[in-house]
Amino acid sequence: MGLRAALLYELSQRLLPPPAERTIDYKAYQAWRVQSLSSSWSSFAGTDLRGKDVLDFGCGDGALGLFLATTMGPRSVTGVDLVPTSIASAKAAQSATQIPPGVQVDFMVGSPQGLPVAAESMDVLVAFDCLEHVMSPLAILRDWRRVLRPGGICLLEWFPFKGPWGPHMEALIPVPWAHVLFGQGAMFEAAQRMYDSPRFVPRHWDIDDQGQKKPNKWQNWSSFKEQGYINELDIATFRDLVREAGLEIVSLETRSFSGSAWRRGLGWLLMHIPLIGEYFVSYTVIKLRRPCAPT
Repeated sequence: MGLRAALLYELSQRLLPPPAERTIDYKAYQAWRVQSLSSSWSSFAGTDLRGKDVLDFGCGDGALGLFLATTMGPRSVTGVDLVPTSIASAKAAQSATQIPPGVQVDFMVGSPQGLPVAAESMDVLVAFDCLEHVMSPLAILRDWRRVLRPGGICLLEWFPFKGPWGPHMEALIPVPWAHVLFGQGAMFEAAQRMYDSPRFVPRHWDIDDQGQKKPNKWQNWSSFKEQGYINELDIATFRDLVREAGLEIVSLETRSFSGSAWRRGLGWLLMHIPLIGEYFVSYTVIKLRRPCAPT
């Protein structure tokens, strides 16, 4: 293990907090996810979905799609995800949910090659907590444009890579900006060792169907590109890709630290510092539109 990886491992050992209940109990995670997505939707509270056809991109277990279907009066909600087990869970949740009359809900397995929906068939596309995991973002943005009707909108909650927890590895590496301070190689080396540490409590995604801890997957990667889970997208590149895909940015709001008023104020000040401000952006709230006129 290299020096940087060893230092990061020691820091992670000391900073590792007890796991949140939602990370070790899948039922608790489902309940938290519903609450979290409902809170995320508050950023778009003024968006009228009544009578609209809505696509939930990266729908996971269907929490957001079912929330919108039961509270926002859309004509239809179509959830798409690449993971078949997630779609099975979404369908099970749908069966247990009272859908209002006249609202059509469907969940389907997608493909990396494109969305399984017709061109110009959607009015609104929502994508929460998933854009950072899209490894070919330009192709996906172009496909979003394809499925939207002219004037249709995309509503996004996205966590840019440069932020304090951009790598999404905090369960093992609870060190903010570790990817900036230590580098990717050190992160993966430290994560591999942390996974086998007696102090690490496996999360529900680390447990197999027999209730046993899965083999150490972190030994398979040394970079985010190899891992294929985080696309390293920053805000400037995102703006360029949106324009290249033929969409337009209606609004892009950045959010920094949560918590007390002084933490939020400090975060707001830091993320407005030229050149380095994006490193203090925790997440973004974005509205895109497909132009009505050809682009």
